[in-house]
This record gives sequence, C-alpha cells and structure tokens, in this order.
Amino acid sequence: MNGSDSEHVVETGHLTKIYQNRHIALNDVSLTIEPGCVLGLLGPNGAGKTTFLRLILGLHRPTAGWVKVFGKPMTPNSAAHRRRIGYIPTNPQFPKGMTPITYLDYMGRLFGLPINIRKPRFAALIRAVDLLSHAGADIGQFSPGMTGRLAVAASLINEPELLIWDEPTHGLDIEARRSMLELIKTLAHEKSLIISSHNLSDVDEVCNHAAVLSQGQLIFQGSLQDLKGRIRKNHYELDLEGDQKAISKAVQALKGNTDIKQAMLRQRRLEILLNEENINTGILAKIFNILNENKVTLVSVRSVGQQTEQAYLDLVEKEESRGFTRLYQPAEAA
Repeated sequence: MNGSDSEHVVETGHLTKIYQNRHIALNDVSLTIEPGCVLGLLGPNGAGKTTFLRLILGLHRPTAGWVKVFGKPMTPNSAAHRRRIGYIPTNPQFPKGMTPITYLDYMGRLFGLPINIRKPRFAALIRAVDLLSHAGADIGQFSPGMTGRLAVAASLINEPELLIWDEPTHGLDIEARRSMLELIKTLAHEKSLIISSHNLSDVDEVCNHAAVLSQGQLIFQGSLQDLKGRIRKNHYELDLEGDQKAISKAVQALKGNTDIKQAMLRQRRLEILLNEENINTGILAKIFNILNENKVTLVSVRSVGQQTEQAYLDLVEKEESRGFTRLYQPAEAA
C-alpha cells in the first residue's frame, strides 16, 4: 500500500491513542491506503480497530501522531472532510418513529443536499438496498438485515469517495450477509473501502489488502496474498480409501517418520502435523509413497484452516508470544 502522498486516501503517522492516561488503545500505527484499496482491518476484541476508525473519521483526537485523509489533516473540526466519507458503525442505531424516507431525507439535509438532489438520491438508494416495500415503515420494527441495509443507504447518501464500515455483516443472517458482500464487491469498483470484520471469510472474499492490529499495534499491513503467504504450511488433512488394516499400517509407518510431528487417524481421515523446519513438499511426497506402498488410495488432501484465517491467527499468536522482544526487534513486528 505504497505510493506518493497525492495518491493516498488515508495516511497515518505514529498514530497513538491513550484513554484517561491508563489505557493504550492504539500504539504508534503508521499506514497508507491508496485509491481502489479494499482494506480488511483485522484484530482480536480490544485490538484497537474501532479506535483506529474513529481517529480516521476525526471523531477522536489522537494522543500522539497524525491522520491525513485525501492528503489533508483530519481533526474533529474537519466537517468538510467527513462529507467525503461514508461510515457504518457496529450495530447502527436509528431514531424511533422515523421511516427510511424520513431518515434518509434528514441525513441528506444534514449534508446540505438541496431537495432536488436528495429526494431522487434517497429514492434510488432505497431501491438499491431492497427496502422499497418498507420505505414508509417504522425503522424501530426492522430486522437486523433491514437495519443493515438502511445503514448502507445512509452511508452512501453523500456519494462518498471512501467507505468505512465497522463490522457490516455483524448479526446478519446468511441471506443478508450474502447481499452485503455482493454490495461491497460492486462498490469496490468505484470507491476505496475500509472493512473492519471478525469474519475472516468475509475479508477473504471482498478485500484485496489487510491490516492486522494486536494490542493496539500494527503487526501486519500488505496485500491479502502476502498475508496468506505467511501461513504455516505444516498442517494437513487427508481423506483415505482402502482396507482399514492397510490404512492403520500406513499410519504406524508415518508415526515412525522423524519429519512428522503428529499423525492422527479418525475413521478414514488422517490429520498430519509436520515439523515446520523442513520443506513440506518432500515430506508430503514421502507420505504419499507410504500410502501407495500400503495400497491406500488418497481421496483428497487440504491445508487445515481457511487460509486467511489461519495466517491471521498465526500472526497474532506469534506476536503475543514475543512479549518484550518486540522492543528490541521492531522491524519484525510488521
């Protein structure tokens, strides 16, 4: 996510936020986001994701460091800047007694949109998020999926260039989640997005870059492909076919191999854990050869864990296990 200053949609330098002089929510975070980037913001609960988003929006003042959006500093007074951003918080709340029509009209007026612009725009958005049949219904009676779709419409009323969505699929059923992901893919063709999510499969599907926060620190930023490249390539599941005695004999032979840390058989599914120090292709070739010698057929083989999820978990696990060593090896933290 590198480029010249003029290309940056978001840029942060040594961004730090400490609450009440006792809680370090964000610690020395520097990153850049370019136009067209769909950034998946990842991290455990309490990692600093929401604080980071609020600092980008200028809703909080940093304790140290700075934020630039579209090349200009972002502060709580940067109202004109925020008009270029569409924001969805986690679990968005709406005023009771309003309808999608009255609420979106109200939002349009807040952005200073004249009536001849805001009315056609909110009508188009209501249709786009599939709320046309509920356009005059009380928002207070909406399901989580309907509320999520209204939040999307509200975040787009000002035709923003940057979308910042905090857990947009949180609490949605399967159908609503699928609809949300397809919308993100469509918007990604013309806008830059920051998507904070606990759902790693969502990030894997719609994002092209990732940033990982752990205990307020940025421990990774780069392409999603780079993140996947950090996955430990030592854990596999093999589905087998053949005589049960032959399979058991093959597994015993595998357990005697020093390159294999663990071989566990459940019915006809074999779970293999390799020693990380060795190149996996050579060891896998030995495994396949032992299966062949015992006349065991290999039905399928797969790496355990969804790739983005496993790479993310490995990163966080390694960071948390390092403790104070990060102070003396800062270059490795990224």
